[in-house]
Amino acid sequence: MPNISAAARDGQDDGQSPSPTNGQSPALLLSMALTEYAAARSASQNEARRSLGIGEMDARALAYLTANPGARPSALRAHLGLTSAGVSTLCDRLIERGTIHRDTDPSDRRASLLTVLVDLDAEPWNRLGEFDRGLAAAIAAEAEPETLLGLAELLTHALSVGNASSTDAGAGAPDPS
Repeated sequence: MPNISAAARDGQDDGQSPSPTNGQSPALLLSMALTEYAAARSASQNEARRSLGIGEMDARALAYLTANPGARPSALRAHLGLTSAGVSTLCDRLIERGTIHRDTDPSDRRASLLTVLVDLDAEPWNRLGEFDRGLAAAIAAEAEPETLLGLAELLTHALSVGNASSTDAGAGAPDPS
């Protein structure tokens, strides 16, 4: 993330602001920076999961269950896009490891509820969010909140347009079967 000076934020060129090089547009430079961000985040997440001895689905399940305490395995299955058997295996692995607990749903004895037993904000589990927290702090120190909100809105809109274009392109494709 480039260090954006106050002059650059105010639209004044102080020589420190990023500028298009080799004819690259600012939009392309932003896209390239986002690609680098995605690669750095992925590498950080891979290292954090490796150090914790868990896989990507385990980490995604823990994040979902932390945000949705007492969720049923069916909700976790829908969120992760796994089969029922896959969720059962994942939950058994996390239970054996002591990271989640399975309780019987008091309103339906046939169903179970899943609860996370570890604190993802405490060591060593906080490693999973370390990259995001560090980047958010660095960005917040360099830009005004209004600028960040505008950029977030722009990226959200661009992603929705890009996803809609991909969906439209796939709709016109011949059926491979």
